[in-house]
Amino acid sequence: MELTLLLPKYWSEAGKRVQTHSQIIEKEGFLIISAPILFEGRIKRHFYPFFNHYIRQVQPDLIHIEEEPYSLAAWQAARAARQLGVPLVFFTWENLLEKFSFPHQTIRKFVLQTAAHAIAGDREAGQLLENAGLSRSKISNIPQYGVNPKLFKKRNMRKLKNELHLGNFTVGYVGRLIPEKGISDLIQAFVNLKMKKATLLIVGNGPFKEKLEAQVKESGIFSQVRWIKAVDQSLIPSYLNCMDVLVLPSITTPTWKEQFGRVLIEAQACEVTVVGSDSGAIPEVIGKAGLIYPEGNISQLAKKLKMLANAPNIRKSLGRKGRKQVLRLFTNQKLSDKIYDIYRRLLKK
Repeated sequence: MELTLLLPKYWSEAGKRVQTHSQIIEKEGFLIISAPILFEGRIKRHFYPFFNHYIRQVQPDLIHIEEEPYSLAAWQAARAARQLGVPLVFFTWENLLEKFSFPHQTIRKFVLQTAAHAIAGDREAGQLLENAGLSRSKISNIPQYGVNPKLFKKRNMRKLKNELHLGNFTVGYVGRLIPEKGISDLIQAFVNLKMKKATLLIVGNGPFKEKLEAQVKESGIFSQVRWIKAVDQSLIPSYLNCMDVLVLPSITTPTWKEQFGRVLIEAQACEVTVVGSDSGAIPEVIGKAGLIYPEGNISQLAKKLKMLANAPNIRKSLGRKGRKQVLRLFTNQKLSDKIYDIYRRLLKK
């Protein structure tokens, strides 16, 4: 297979502007086109002014667009697929149906009518596509987040644990510090544990940090909390391996619910026990290799954490189950094999 990646030259998100080309490791066998875009950082409105030029240059047998079906970029891809008479595949995380104003509602309809196949990040996203009229046979549920099991694995992190002055039981969170991630609930659940030798390790940064720090001080657990700013992806396994339990306490809002929770499979790959709320795709991702509690239910979260704190054998068992589940379902190789199989079927090769 010959692969060409068309990427925005720059992309802005969460106050950061990055050069996307620099985030991709270039390997033999595929080409990267780093292209200018208009309306940078806007999911619905950004588009490539020279899109048709690149398409004519590449002459693809199949177009795969990693954009939501209501976006202008998806419309560009669908239009090109129709003009060339080639299959269009698109990926979506959309798990809450939002009614858009013109032209995005019309664009979504056009893309769905054009698509030869759609890849949904979770079951709810797939169900939305089916409700919108796309045939079930044209939908595959494949998350676009995979794990490298050679990088994410169980490691002895005694030195880092000592540097962080962690207690006998460490509860962890990794991710952005924003209200919908439910970190405030996690802090209160940790307070309810009333375990002086326990530690709460929070890895990440975001606009909600000051409020969370104030909550920690008011709750009287300041000495038990460790704050680590956002770190490079290559360092995430080290911090995960410092945790006895990783928690993803996401809370659904009118416009958002958890679409996947990549840190869950990263922790499972490291044989770290995971606990998550029942927001969005979290139960689907955790499966039987972790614990679920009703989102927003702080007492239930505290109860599960207390049980795990007193049951190292259960933590060990769930950790092993998590690793096995990741190897079976969520490695980069497993996910890419499924996508490649879609390409082969569409091209009858």
